[in-house]
Amino acid sequence: MKKKGIFFTFIAITLTAVVILSFIIHTQYRLRNKMFVIETRIDTLNDFIQDTETDLERGLYIAAFRAILSLEQYITTEGVFLNNTELNFKEIILYGTINNTAIDIMQGATFPDWAERIQEEADKIDITINFLINDITLNQTNPWYVDVNSNISMNVTDKKQTASWEKNRKITTSINIENFEDPLYVINSYGRVTNKIKRTNATDFGDVNQLKTHLENSYYIASTSGPSFLMRLEGKLSSSPYGIESLVNVREFTAEEVPVVADSHVDYIYFDEGTVENCLVNETALDPYYYWFRLDNQHLGTYEATCFSQ
Repeated sequence: MKKKGIFFTFIAITLTAVVILSFIIHTQYRLRNKMFVIETRIDTLNDFIQDTETDLERGLYIAAFRAILSLEQYITTEGVFLNNTELNFKEIILYGTINNTAIDIMQGATFPDWAERIQEEADKIDITINFLINDITLNQTNPWYVDVNSNISMNVTDKKQTASWEKNRKITTSINIENFEDPLYVINSYGRVTNKIKRTNATDFGDVNQLKTHLENSYYIASTSGPSFLMRLEGKLSSSPYGIESLVNVREFTAEEVPVVADSHVDYIYFDEGTVENCLVNETALDPYYYWFRLDNQHLGTYEATCFSQ
């Protein structure tokens, strides 16, 4: 009887151990499976956040580019310079309006519109994302580019409550000003003459042919004596470390019956109400197409020119 008792006890202990072991294995499997699901979901959220940041950068660039186009459209349509470029820019990129007037090319193209499209895509994969645009600024730190900076708070949550993120993100994009219209030309010609900002290819103004090409097309050079692109949107003619300047081809003004004046043809001087001491340029004075070209003393050296003496 003792042997049978020991045998049955051994079997009972063995079966109990098997049951416990099976339970442990099953529990570990479930935990591993659950952890795998959680890790997969977290990876999905991480990938989504990275994609979102890339999309926000792209969205900021597109919205900012259109916003600048809208500012120029407003200047042309209203026939006035902007009062406050940065405030006007902030209004147009966030709300699609300038002074509460809707601008058609910003319809569905504001920065919040872009963020809303990201939210719609997130919803398709059971992710909730909320944006708070804390600030957007516009400034210039280079003659040929304007910088747009945005500070955004992001809250990203898995709808299954697996994980969530909260973070502040600073997004910056740069817009090349080339091929935007120079508002100084538009306003000072009563909307009859336009001039796109194009950087000159000239490398030697001492070559009169390069000088003539530069003048004919009113190309631009960087100039710390001239106003920046953002200043031009407000009609300001003072100097900037990030300034640019062109030479005004008055033949285009004459063709549109816009009165011309005998002043230096450097744009910010020519469009100013006053006049400065200037002279006909020796290199073009006898040319039937460019005999009218004038420069002030300060810019004779810039364009490697001399005064014409009769």
